[in-house]
Amino acid sequence: MPETPGPIRLRHARAAGPFMTMKPMFCLCAVVAMVAGPAAAQAPAPAQAPAAGEDHTVEVAPGIYNVTWGNSWGNMGLNVGVSVGADGLLLIDAQEEKAVPRLIARIREITDKPVRFVVNTHWHFDHVGGNAVFSKEGAAIVAQENTRTRLMTDQPNPLGRAAQHAFAPAFWPRITFADRLTLHVNGDDVEVLHFPNGHTDGDAIVLFRKADVLFAADLFNNTDYTRVDLRGGSLDGMIAAYDALLPILDDAVKVVPGRGPVGTKKDLVEYRAVMVTLRDRITGLIKDGKTLAEAVAAKPTKDFDARWGNGPIRPDQLVEEIYSDLKRTAH
Repeated sequence: MPETPGPIRLRHARAAGPFMTMKPMFCLCAVVAMVAGPAAAQAPAPAQAPAAGEDHTVEVAPGIYNVTWGNSWGNMGLNVGVSVGADGLLLIDAQEEKAVPRLIARIREITDKPVRFVVNTHWHFDHVGGNAVFSKEGAAIVAQENTRTRLMTDQPNPLGRAAQHAFAPAFWPRITFADRLTLHVNGDDVEVLHFPNGHTDGDAIVLFRKADVLFAADLFNNTDYTRVDLRGGSLDGMIAAYDALLPILDDAVKVVPGRGPVGTKKDLVEYRAVMVTLRDRITGLIKDGKTLAEAVAAKPTKDFDARWGNGPIRPDQLVEEIYSDLKRTAH
């Protein structure tokens, strides 16, 4: 296997350029070379999700789309963001590998412009499956630096669930950043923000400043619980992310979750309150000496399940993850 070039690493986002800003200063030649090659109304929550297998595309703002389809749980599958304009396409996430042909078909119903950037919001397999295809076609794959590191090696699950195997070098992001960067694409200033140790340790949240659209990825699933991945993630980190994110959002922002219908800032505020309550309840169970099995049997999520327990992470699984996470820090 030929040696794979190392990543381009960015620290902050503030030096002028045609597509992105960053700090310290960074030469755009490598980025231009990669992307210039050939390449092919607010929804109330809860909302009715499409049936399993049903395609669903929503124009969230002019030129910004949310593409998804139903999955085996009868709820919306993974949301993929599409920004289209004079600069080509910016994708937010890239589905799981087997779903990439379907994703491309959905994109081509919107536009035939080339994909120029793909932002991986974190390292889970169902968000990075199109990396190799889009990179081969000339797109720059962008991610927080921990996402690249995780994709390079096997990721065993500490709770004994299925491990994620290492991805081939063709899937690895070529542009990585530590804290934040800005992409100047299709007439908008697109902020890519890292909040450490939340859903994962590589979370990248995408905010279109002018369009006032937030792609929250799996930091927030609307109608679904979002998991706490113990491989770098934490409930305290998730709550800290909400606390840092909410003050920079106005009340009109459209919030595209990792899964579920497009929501509002109010939905995000409500979900934060649920997570704070669950942290308090499960911390109390730990301090009372309850075992994991006893904590699960106590059903601490039961009054929230009708609103939030509609996705792949079942309430008992969520309690198991939160308990295991808080057990590391509760006294």
